[in-house]
Amino acid sequence: MTNLAPSEVVQAQAWTANDMTATSNWKFLWPSNWKSEVEALESWAKQQNNPIENLTQESVATPEFDQLANQIQHEIEHGSGVTWIHGEESLSKSTLNLLFLKLSLAMGNTIDTYGRLYGILDTGKDYTSEAIPVSQTNAPTGVHTDSSQRTVQPKILGLCCLTPAVEGGKSKIVSAAQVHENLRKTAPQKLEILYNNYIRDLVTPGSDKNIKSILENCFPIFEYSNEKLSIRYMRYWIEKGHQRVNQPLSKEVLKALDILDKELNSAENTLSFYMNSGDMVFVDNTKVLHDRDGFIDTPDQKRVYTRVWID
Repeated sequence: MTNLAPSEVVQAQAWTANDMTATSNWKFLWPSNWKSEVEALESWAKQQNNPIENLTQESVATPEFDQLANQIQHEIEHGSGVTWIHGEESLSKSTLNLLFLKLSLAMGNTIDTYGRLYGILDTGKDYTSEAIPVSQTNAPTGVHTDSSQRTVQPKILGLCCLTPAVEGGKSKIVSAAQVHENLRKTAPQKLEILYNNYIRDLVTPGSDKNIKSILENCFPIFEYSNEKLSIRYMRYWIEKGHQRVNQPLSKEVLKALDILDKELNSAENTLSFYMNSGDMVFVDNTKVLHDRDGFIDTPDQKRVYTRVWID
């Protein structure tokens, strides 16, 4: 029998959409004197050939934003696992990216698998016909955590809105703990199945994408370790991985994934919101899943976000 995470531990991490809308602990504003620290960042950047690559936590003193980063990190590690920073729309994209990275560096080291900062926008490609991240398309992503590679697991995922979509693109987040506890009550046998190991297809830059590597890229959806529940999930890459190695998923497993997806997409579990230019979101990528609606670009306005992975 699978050793499930203790209910009392998981319940302490769980929240519903109503729980989140009833509190503001996860919402933050920029410091009142943000302009002086942003100007210092801009002044430093003008002296650099590549400010994004050269920036370190010590490059520019930003004590107010560092304090904000500490508050964000505390909510991520000891609270809901979700933070939303309402920003300023007046800054240039380059300055927003620099500030976004500075906040990120105050919380840990960036994982540079896709670069320190990774642009999220529709490239006109189709993730179902070539091995690319869904983030390079305008399709709905499906509820997921970031990274399908076993050896690369960001602790914190950050997103910065540079330009919102003209239509669509609503952000969605879900508590893995809440979903886990709902499944414990309604489908405990299916929950046990989700603790098993599953193969994922490999799309990460620099990874070997041969059959041997894909077979080794195998790990659980739910896992309980060090008194903490964690989740790693994106259904498409699980199904694709098993298909590529000719190990199709059983009907029982597919049913378990269907039940998981139903909970992940439940309105009661899903916190939805639109991000504006300058807004940033940081979440615990091990206990909070995210999604976005499909969106529409126009020639005059293209949805552009920046992503960071933090170890």
